[in-house]
Amino acid sequence: MNKQITEQFVERIDAVFLPVKNLNESLSWYQEIFGFKLLWQNERMCGLSIAPNCGFHLVQIPDFQPINSYTPFNYVVKDLEKVRNELIKKNVVVSGLRDGEPKRFDLTDVNGNMISVIQL
Repeated sequence: MNKQITEQFVERIDAVFLPVKNLNESLSWYQEIFGFKLLWQNERMCGLSIAPNCGFHLVQIPDFQPINSYTPFNYVVKDLEKVRNELIKKNVVVSGLRDGEPKRFDLTDVNGNMISVIQL
């Protein structure tokens, strides 16, 4: 059986869409905890500014179930332990530091979604 190799034509992932149970509550939490700036918002979604060429969107969905069995993406930080300590001060639920490379820990957002934080 000959498999034809397809040339890659996708340049990058443009945005991450994170499901949330309440858009306004989630937006406030991400702004207060991380300082993300609001770019746009409608009744169901909003876009937050994290870095150039990195879309981060919160999407309110009616049958919301938290992503709590794996982390769908990582935030990259320069000083992992400093960030972890700041999150603890803000009463964010965080894991211990994980074994292996890269250095990392997980956090749980206001919706119960797990997100990894890594140091590169």
